[in-house]
Amino acid sequence: LPLEIVYIHAIRDNSMTSRPNRYRVTTAMIAGLVFSLSVTHLNADCPAHGHDAPVLIERLIYPHGHGEGYHIAYCVELPLEIYWQFKTDFHNEFLTDNPQIKMHRFVGREGNAVLTENRYAHDTEKLFRWRTTVYASQYRLNFELLNPDEAGQAFHHGTIQLEASGRHTMIYQKARFQFSGASLWAFYPWRGGMRSFLQSFVDWEREAALTWKTEYEARRRQEALKQARMRQIFSVNRRYPDK
Repeated sequence: LPLEIVYIHAIRDNSMTSRPNRYRVTTAMIAGLVFSLSVTHLNADCPAHGHDAPVLIERLIYPHGHGEGYHIAYCVELPLEIYWQFKTDFHNEFLTDNPQIKMHRFVGREGNAVLTENRYAHDTEKLFRWRTTVYASQYRLNFELLNPDEAGQAFHHGTIQLEASGRHTMIYQKARFQFSGASLWAFYPWRGGMRSFLQSFVDWEREAALTWKTEYEARRRQEALKQARMRQIFSVNRRYPDK
């Protein structure tokens, strides 16, 4: 359940708790209100704050035994088209600059689906084989782990949605996963837990996207020039070349 719903249930049960429990519930309620306000603040102030905009990291709660999940939202100080090129450059040279990723390999394409393989720093022996389906017109990516048994997981899948926010881009990512110890990892609030892991990914990605900005801007100019030349060629009247 979303956190706001969990807090509503806690408020309803408040009358049946002792004073110490009521205090804890009230604290959680206040935290939930602050959390809700931070979502609005993040969406509203992305163009103004850019990389300084806060990163929203929300743990998604599912019934016991049905996995763990998260929802993150953050701003990148790049236009949507440029960041989309960065995000969909699966045959890249930069992912292994991320301290969390030890190996990245582009496997191939199947229609609008891209196959890649990664090995991560927390366990370099495990291979993660991903299928990412690209919906270019919607600026959306759906990802799924294809070899959960080999990677030591029961399942792992999610979505990434990009939206323009002025000259910046908002990224909304959701994922659901299950593996041994997933609940502890998702709950653990300190370094090494899910929150710090996701925060480090966002921090790295923001900087990497800015580093490669010039490269993707140059690619867009080259593609625009190529399309303009093709239009010019096909617009020539071959029978009356002077017209």
